[in-house]
Amino acid sequence: MGLILVIAVIAATLFPLWPAEMRVGVYYLSVAAGCFVASILLLAVARCILFLIIWLVTGGRHHFWFLPNLTADVGFIDSFRPLYTHEYKGPRASSKKGSDKSDDKDGCSSAKAQKSDSDEKSDCEKKDGDDDDEEEDEESKEAVTTAAEESKEAEGEGTDRHSDTDSDRREDEGSQHSNGNDFEMITREELEQHTEEEEEEEEEEEEEEDEETQERKEGGGSETKPQTAET
Repeated sequence: MGLILVIAVIAATLFPLWPAEMRVGVYYLSVAAGCFVASILLLAVARCILFLIIWLVTGGRHHFWFLPNLTADVGFIDSFRPLYTHEYKGPRASSKKGSDKSDDKDGCSSAKAQKSDSDEKSDCEKKDGDDDDEEEDEESKEAVTTAAEESKEAEGEGTDRHSDTDSDRREDEGSQHSNGNDFEMITREELEQHTEEEEEEEEEEEEEEDEETQERKEGGGSETKPQTAET
């Protein structure tokens, strides 16, 4: 950005060296820009004068602005929107009472007409209110039915989930029981094998003891015989 500014300044200082056609074009562009700015200023002054004229003629009741956003802090296009604004700030017209009978009759008839209009309006409003109440009741009923259906679906899903969980629990318990039974069977078989092995070992020990006792007896008998012979 700084480089662009430097180039622009250098080009502006070298304006006398530009070609004649470019200098003429820049001159017309500058004139057009000056005319545009002048027209904006003239519009601003003219809108103020127009506002003052209308304000003085109407006694300050009517406030009319032409191009109200012309000098506002907005964009270029938004400064021309809206085209005008109008505000009425005067006192409201009050109804005056007449002294003649004709005025009284006219007032009575107008009052009756106003009453009839007000009654009709009230009836229409009541009908509209009834229609709104009926619509609200229908919407509330629909909401209740949808809520009941959703609750039923949720209960069905809950029962399905409970059934699934119950079945899973039963399967887990069955597998645990089967594992426990298998473990008990294995332990029983191991115990039986250990008992059988112990019994076999005891029998073998008893047999060995019997053999040793027999050998001892035989050895004792053979020793007694030579002693008798010597005697």
